Amino acid sequence: MKSRFFAFLFSFFISLPAIAAEIPQALTVKAPATWKVEYKGDDGIQFYTITRKDGDHALLMFSRWPVSGNVDQIPEYMKQIADGFLVEADKNDEIKIKAKEYKIEKIEGDEFSGAFVLFSIEGGFTQAMFMFGDNEGIWNGQFTGTPERWADAIEILKSLKNKG
Repeated sequence: MKSRFFAFLFSFFISLPAIAAEIPQALTVKAPATWKVEYKGDDGIQFYTITRKDGDHALLMFSRWPVSGNVDQIPEYMKQIADGFLVEADKNDEIKIKAKEYKIEKIEGDEFSGAFVLFSIEGGFTQAMFMFGDNEGIWNGQFTGTPERWADAIEILKSLKNKG
């Protein structure tokens, strides 16, 4: 069930075309030693996947938001993303959300600011959708894992820095 759940979330939020030209990383990502950071950059798409090396199945992933915009639009986008997730989760028998109410909360990092929404999923999982940005653009992503791992993930997000 966990694998299907992660696959559903991955396909719901991220659809990357197969593109050839590798581009350099835009962000410096600091993660605890127990986490593994992977980067894929193709033809303008920059995608980060951060997972636990051992143990539980935590998944943090984010990429550049494909629509032009600024950080002032993040709360509006977060509401649309959260509402869309609830609609799709209702269609999927594998996902049982404990409560459909949500609150948009702030992320305040060293270089980036943004917002996130959390949902509690039966089985002890937390599902978070988030967006963050600066004056150069917006990033969006999601997290799936335990509440304890979300605490790690939010610290990773707060410590992100632009490269160069």
